[in-house]
Amino acid sequence: MGFSTVAVQLLFFIAIMGISAGVIGVFSDYIDQTTGAMGDKQNFVTSQLRTSIKISNIDNSSGHLYIYAKNIGDETLNTDCIELFVDNGWANLGAAVIVDPSDESAKDIWDLEETVKLKPATAPYDTTVTTHSVKIVTCNGVADSENF
Repeated sequence: MGFSTVAVQLLFFIAIMGISAGVIGVFSDYIDQTTGAMGDKQNFVTSQLRTSIKISNIDNSSGHLYIYAKNIGDETLNTDCIELFVDNGWANLGAAVIVDPSDESAKDIWDLEETVKLKPATAPYDTTVTTHSVKIVTCNGVADSENF
């Protein structure tokens, strides 16, 4: 066995080690990304399980629609992404429409066991029905609906 055989084997060994390191690096990155995605999904599902809201009252007597809802879950909610649907149509909440019922001050955070008042700027009533529906959807997809 000459020097040329040893040199070729050494080159093959170095090439195999380089390829192995590259494969390990790719799989390591894949595992890290998968672990991160699973953690994000777990946090989202946990947030959904901790979130619960309940529509407590709907007032339509004054000609304007007011919806009172209570956060009965274990999660403080951000009011920026609360969505309201009336008769399956999106209702424009506009500025400062989720308020504290006692003093009408705008709410940015919906605390635990707190009731808020939703005042949609427009409510797309379906004029073909006599019973209307309201649905509130939170940031993480938890919803409550009520007929009036």
